[in-house]
Amino acid sequence: MEAVVKGIPNSLHGDLSKKLVNIVLGTKDKNAVPAELAKKIIYLWRQDQMASLTGISCLIEASITVDAEATYSVLDELGLQEATAVLKTLQ
Repeated sequence: MEAVVKGIPNSLHGDLSKKLVNIVLGTKDKNAVPAELAKKIIYLWRQDQMASLTGISCLIEASITVDAEATYSVLDELGLQEATAVLKTLQ
């Protein structure tokens, strides 16, 4: 996961984090994200670190758990097809 996130240009981190947050928060299944991951995301949000490498990594993990296809669609929309391909092999 770390290699995938490092390959995402910094210029896309803000837009990507917003779109991934929408996926995670938009889920109807409130137990979809494991508690520890949710706590980490909340901590990063409070520290204004959602667009950091750690923040993006946590958001990708959570959004894939919630809705993998929507996550891949967002990545593709931002021109990150290589990241999508790698993440699909990790599942």
